Amino acid sequence: MKRTKPQPSNEPIVSPFVVLTDGQEKQPYRFDGLRTTSRLCHRPIVVRWEWAHLKTGDYTIKGCEHLVTIERKSLDDLYNTLGQHRDRFEREHQRMAGMDFAAVVIEAPWYRILQHPPERSKLRPKSVYGTGLAWMQRYGVPWLAMEDRRLAEVTTFRLLERYWSDMWKGH
Repeated sequence: MKRTKPQPSNEPIVSPFVVLTDGQEKQPYRFDGLRTTSRLCHRPIVVRWEWAHLKTGDYTIKGCEHLVTIERKSLDDLYNTLGQHRDRFEREHQRMAGMDFAAVVIEAPWYRILQHPPERSKLRPKSVYGTGLAWMQRYGVPWLAMEDRRLAEVTTFRLLERYWSDMWKGH
């Protein structure tokens, strides 16, 4: 008997969790245009999100703020934070280390971080790279360097979605 491939559906599915976005995000992700996996026929996902004051990170799941967080960094923000706000960012890593899962999602790939630093930055790319490696080892918080802003947005949602899914498997 020949299997038929599930056909894509345009009937949306609502995400089972609400994404909290830090109120200080200047260019927040909207999570538009996401779709489910083939198992759910690639249906559009409606992501509910709300503004919140987050102590750690930029994105989390409502009700899980102390368990999971994603810190978003543009290329400029990464250099600026490590240059002018390094101590604050390291304290944030210390808080993230105590969570079930945390990550820094960067809106630029490593080759661009290293070869094309922001024009006004006095920070050397080698220093950014070294800090990333050291803090990933020290705090256990991965730095995920994405190709562009859209992939960073999708990755942020998928990490939160995976956390939610794994959390509810145990219940």
